[in-house]
Amino acid sequence: MYFYFNMFNHSDLGQRSLEDVIGILGHQLRALGHQAIWDPKNSSFALGDVINVVVEGFTPPVIEAMATARAQGARFLILATEEPTPRGFNHGTQKEMVYRQTTFPEAAKHVEGIIHLVPGQHVTDWYAQFAPAAYTELGYSPKIVRPVLVREPEYDFGFFGSITKRRMNILKRLAGKTINTTKAVFFEGTLPAQEVRDKQMANCKVIVQLRKFEAMGLVSSSRCNTALCVGRPIVAEPHDLSKPWDEIISMAETMEGFYTMCLMAKINWRELHRKQMAVFMDRLSPEKCVGRALEQLGIVERAAA
Repeated sequence: MYFYFNMFNHSDLGQRSLEDVIGILGHQLRALGHQAIWDPKNSSFALGDVINVVVEGFTPPVIEAMATARAQGARFLILATEEPTPRGFNHGTQKEMVYRQTTFPEAAKHVEGIIHLVPGQHVTDWYAQFAPAAYTELGYSPKIVRPVLVREPEYDFGFFGSITKRRMNILKRLAGKTINTTKAVFFEGTLPAQEVRDKQMANCKVIVQLRKFEAMGLVSSSRCNTALCVGRPIVAEPHDLSKPWDEIISMAETMEGFYTMCLMAKINWRELHRKQMAVFMDRLSPEKCVGRALEQLGIVERAAA
């Protein structure tokens, strides 16, 4: 099967934020023997026996373009990265996310299926109102593992992602609990090139997973995946929506437990990464992630037992 990713409906910054997600899924598809192409400059849809994969974030012109292409024979899948809630995607914490959820059903009229990244039957049920829906995780494939970039990290802890007041307060408190070091925490709040970001995170012993806002209980699967693939373990604060990552990374039950877990992790970070990576490779193989989702949608035939 041929998969053609299209991100023309996103700004340059939005495309940069999706690089990890698209790359992970693309390499998983290739590991399963499919053809997959992703290029941020792509601004057209492919016709024929090709699946055009578009990421949610639809405006009326984009929906019209999808409708026109579909009438000409184009096939579509939506990759849904956000959590639907009564207030809008991601609990309506941003106006853009409210708008995205409002326009989503119209775009979904033109697709064969929806693959969503947020776990939970309630999430599948919401998306399935509009088209067949299946959940997948951002899992492992051999090509996403980076070579060792830094053998002896300078920093104890690292974080990458948008910086909010909540996250900064946690990082400051973590730094305050770290003694005998002048380089306790490194954080990257912009979206640098992947190669730059990877080197920054490899210069930290442990990567921490923090919720953007209090109301958001979802683990960032792309952050966890990326950290493991650059050779660093993950320690996460408590999350309500922790599956399946609570069985792979170090997930604290309380905030005090999180700080203690972090301080322990920086001592044995190499062994902790080896353990987390082994579970990651087993639990989130290409077959168990995007392969299973495509089978559930009927896009590809179920493999013989």
